[in-house]
Amino acid sequence: MAVAQRRPILALCLAGTVLCLLPGQGFVGSPAGRLSNSRVVARVGAEYQERQSPRDADLPFDAAAATGDTVDVSFKKRPFGILRYTPGNGGKGAMVQEVIGKSRYPGDPQGQGFAAGVKGGWVVKTINGQDVQTEDFNTVMDLLDDEVADPRFSKSVALAIEKQGGRKAQPAEAPMAITFATIPGYAWKGEVLGADWEPAHR
Repeated sequence: MAVAQRRPILALCLAGTVLCLLPGQGFVGSPAGRLSNSRVVARVGAEYQERQSPRDADLPFDAAAATGDTVDVSFKKRPFGILRYTPGNGGKGAMVQEVIGKSRYPGDPQGQGFAAGVKGGWVVKTINGQDVQTEDFNTVMDLLDDEVADPRFSKSVALAIEKQGGRKAQPAEAPMAITFATIPGYAWKGEVLGADWEPAHR
């Protein structure tokens, strides 16, 4: 009788072990690798706007007009925690639109933007000393290589790179020194993400 009672328990343990060993599964059945190393999946400018679609609150801007206050930020590694950028008029330059609203632990790469006080409406002025204020948006995105990891995009990104004939630029070396600039008189209307924001909310 004792042996018969142990068999269902043994079967449950074996089933749990098999589930844990299945590829792509992590704890609580969530896909493993969601916070993958930034070198595993290319996060580039190719079709960035299709993946990070514009919002109604995005207002047109001229990146060359970002002649206001500047802020220097150093990012140790990718991703920085800046969720979305938008191009300026003519597809030139890049403006920060959304920043993850928390840092989950000390050294969290996806909390770097939040910890540094990066704000929506800031234009990327220089990357490691290189002036990119009026560069092609896709070139700036390739230099930043900063798109927050999402395994759903790995195949579409690869196809987009192939379609456009390769990357527009190689990723800038990290740690990365970025200077952001403001546009005098520009009224940014985007969303400030709170500390309870999660990728699943999108």
